[in-house]
Amino acid sequence: MNQERGSNLPLMNLHERVLSVLGCRYVDDVLIDAPAVISHDMIKSLHINEVVHGSNGDEHVTSREKAIRYQYAKEAGIYVEIPIDNEFNFANIIERIQANQAAFTAKIIKKKKAEEDFYSKKYKNNKSSSQ
Repeated sequence: MNQERGSNLPLMNLHERVLSVLGCRYVDDVLIDAPAVISHDMIKSLHINEVVHGSNGDEHVTSREKAIRYQYAKEAGIYVEIPIDNEFNFANIIERIQANQAAFTAKIIKKKKAEEDFYSKKYKNNKSSSQ
């Protein structure tokens, strides 16, 4: 993956990616370590009914590679391409992570301050009442 798309990818490990895909209600099964080219034998032996490809994220694949990769699925009439309009990419994921981290840090700081205020009032009042 790093050779194809650059360093620090993928963000999730293999098990996390598989679980994420399996969490989709439209997915029946995931083939781990699938080959880049979907062959006729693979379609037959695994009883594949549909090969779905999202149109977003094709910048690293040439049209020739894409044609070869999905040739047998197209010939079998089971290839479906889904147009994806969103801008869900690596940069957006990093921005979301950083925004969530900032919000979480602010929440912890606020909670810590409230906790310190609570204990300082509680024990300050106890000292004055016990004297």
